[in-house]
Amino acid sequence: MASSFLLHHHLLRPVLLQIILLIISPTYAQTISHRHIISLRSSLTARTGQTTAWLSPSGDFAFGFRPLEGDGTHFLLAIWFDKIDSKTVVWCANGNTPVQPGATVVLAADGQLSLYDHGGQEVWNAEVNVTVTYAAMLNNGNFILASSDGSFRWQSFDHPSDTILPSQVLGVGKGLRSRLMDTNYSSGRFELSVGSDGNLTFYPVNIMTGYAYDPYWATNTTGNGSRILFNESTGTIYLALANSNIYFLPQRTYSVKDFYQRATLDFDGVFRRYIYPKNAKSTSAGWSTVGFQPPDICRNLTTKTGSGACGFNSYCISGGGNQSVDCVCPPDYSFQDPNRKYKGCMPDFAAQNCKGKFTLREMNNVDWPLSAYEHLSPIDEDRCKRECLGDCNCAVAIYQDDGQNCWKKRLPLSNGRMSDYVDRRAFVKVPKDSTNGKKKIVIVTTLVPMLLLLVCLGLFLWKKNRKQVPTLGIPITSSKESRGMDLELNLYDMFTIESATDNFSINNKLGEGGFGPVYKGRLDDGQEIAVKRLSTDSVQGLKEFKNEVMLIAKLQHKNLVRILGCCIQGEERMLIYEYMQNKSLDTFIFDKKQGALLNWRKRLDIIIGIARGLLYLHQDSRLTIIHRDLKASNILLDKDMNPKISDFGTARIFKADQNQEKTRMVIGTFGYMSPEYVIDGTFSVKSDVFSFGVLILEILTGKKNRMVHQSGYSMNLIGHVWRLWAEGRCVELFDEVMGCSYPISKLLRCIQVGLLCVQEGSKDRPKMAEVVLMLSNEGVALQEPKRPGFCIEGTPTEQNSSSWKQHSITPNEVTVTMLEGR
Repeated sequence: MASSFLLHHHLLRPVLLQIILLIISPTYAQTISHRHIISLRSSLTARTGQTTAWLSPSGDFAFGFRPLEGDGTHFLLAIWFDKIDSKTVVWCANGNTPVQPGATVVLAADGQLSLYDHGGQEVWNAEVNVTVTYAAMLNNGNFILASSDGSFRWQSFDHPSDTILPSQVLGVGKGLRSRLMDTNYSSGRFELSVGSDGNLTFYPVNIMTGYAYDPYWATNTTGNGSRILFNESTGTIYLALANSNIYFLPQRTYSVKDFYQRATLDFDGVFRRYIYPKNAKSTSAGWSTVGFQPPDICRNLTTKTGSGACGFNSYCISGGGNQSVDCVCPPDYSFQDPNRKYKGCMPDFAAQNCKGKFTLREMNNVDWPLSAYEHLSPIDEDRCKRECLGDCNCAVAIYQDDGQNCWKKRLPLSNGRMSDYVDRRAFVKVPKDSTNGKKKIVIVTTLVPMLLLLVCLGLFLWKKNRKQVPTLGIPITSSKESRGMDLELNLYDMFTIESATDNFSINNKLGEGGFGPVYKGRLDDGQEIAVKRLSTDSVQGLKEFKNEVMLIAKLQHKNLVRILGCCIQGEERMLIYEYMQNKSLDTFIFDKKQGALLNWRKRLDIIIGIARGLLYLHQDSRLTIIHRDLKASNILLDKDMNPKISDFGTARIFKADQNQEKTRMVIGTFGYMSPEYVIDGTFSVKSDVFSFGVLILEILTGKKNRMVHQSGYSMNLIGHVWRLWAEGRCVELFDEVMGCSYPISKLLRCIQVGLLCVQEGSKDRPKMAEVVLMLSNEGVALQEPKRPGFCIEGTPTEQNSSSWKQHSITPNEVTVTMLEGR
């Protein structure tokens, strides 16, 4: 009889709990069914390649083991949005100590919730000292431990990480702590807290600038019982005081029925409110920012306090719709750790000494307000600069645009910022022979420079037979006199080039392209050169030759190849370049043996270098230039594997007010040309963006944008990447010669940027300024890419059709010229 009673009692326990919940807590009783109650002695185990979790009744949230982004060997005990592709984490128990497969979370018989690593050591526990009967994951994202009467004995809402959710309350003494990086969940550098005095403050902690523990933003309010409320019905967030409410974020109403919502103190120190449409398709949806504080985290860096957004010797730039933050190094300074820019920068030279020869590089609207050791006033700009150049301790001079004030700064520079509101100019002291410095370009200019450059002729004496030789209308001097000086273009005689290349010996031939053969040479003074010789049957001609000379002579950037001069004699047309020891990018990424020399870090550096070179062409140079033939063989690599864009024979200049142009002659390379350029001859900066996107995919996969055969399918590389992206299998894309020790999250981000660049619609593609920011700042949110242009997909059946065969044999290294029909 007793055993029968115990059996029935055991079966009735969940039913009794439901009845009690209905009486005591009707709100949550409706959301917790019997099958969603987590009973005592329940557990979850972390398993490789799996996500193990307890779900909320609605399925919107999950509690359990979530693999770290890009790392299938470590797990977080976390709560996340389970119905969206990104599985965004909103709470984490072990951000500082991720666990490996085999770890378990156990709701013990005594009601204690504990996390154990794969060796059985306790990593974390909920520290519950009262009776717990069950646990549950609620529909509002709150994980609870409850007693038999339905009261919460522990809840994740009381122990937030970096995020709050609708219906969550942050009371006095509670707060948020940012994560260290976007994909690193360990404790970060910023805190949000509600003080006992009613003041909501954002504090820096563990920052790199030496000025800490003063708030970089605050509501400056007072009042008993203050707390942050995230309204469940409207989605608005406010600070509730005794007698008033302070809406410190925009009061935009978004229904929780239609949108997932969260507010996160992000790793860059900005508190942002996000929404995500519940009915959106996963391929196009994403988190949107609908409010943030502070309004400009860089602007709050004052002479008295700082946010610590950027470390020593760097400066902070913020902007965009979600107030994205980027840390930048001044000229001739490099990041201590490119993967963690907030750590600051170091000079690439022996700074602050009196032995070297230095010059000053001017930067507008830049200041480091906390590093001055001497203030000079009244003073003019020239004297301000002389004072810094003559002071061994001075690293930067800051000059106020009021014409009166000069501050000398020593290293380390602290709390730097750049913005239009900064009415100061910085003069950064760098070595005179700095390779990053822009050299002065001496070119004769008039009101119509391009016209005169095309028609102007010069004469000079050829040293061998003293015949007159035509020039291209560009200021030219002999190589002996001008090499190494500010004169940017030399005219070499035929005798010099023949001698340098051993009479164009086959042993010195580096390769051949549409322009003609390229030879290695060495001048009398030992300088190595590359000689690009226009062949008589070249698909390019004198027009392209002139175009390349005149364009590249105007350009100076570390990611553009530098032209030294040209040689014109009779029918001979040659361009003389700096020699690139590692030849072109295609010789590495499409060769398994050579490709093994490019690890993931070097490939990312190459991608970012190409992006910066393109940004210079499109935006930062005096001219807006469209390259039109960007491809792997036109990216040259120097001795340090730094990329340099080359071959400007088909490039075009845009006017300041010009967005696009149309041509009847389409010149480019199959596999790299954008749809609008191939179809109707329309080209713009977005045409280069498309080509750059193809380059990203090729660099990371080691495959050309031609046919890829995979699992019974045949498609071009763009189609192959798009298919695996849609299936969530992009990890399979990466070039196996890179090995296994690479951060998958970073490379997946690059793949996503590449897909954004090759979207079919030119208006959908980002500009290069946005691309550079997305590649260099992991905090910038990325949109979901739309279907790419020229996304050739096929099945084995389609592969046998004649039209498919025509696509499959088209190589992407062939430069073509097509005339558009009218």
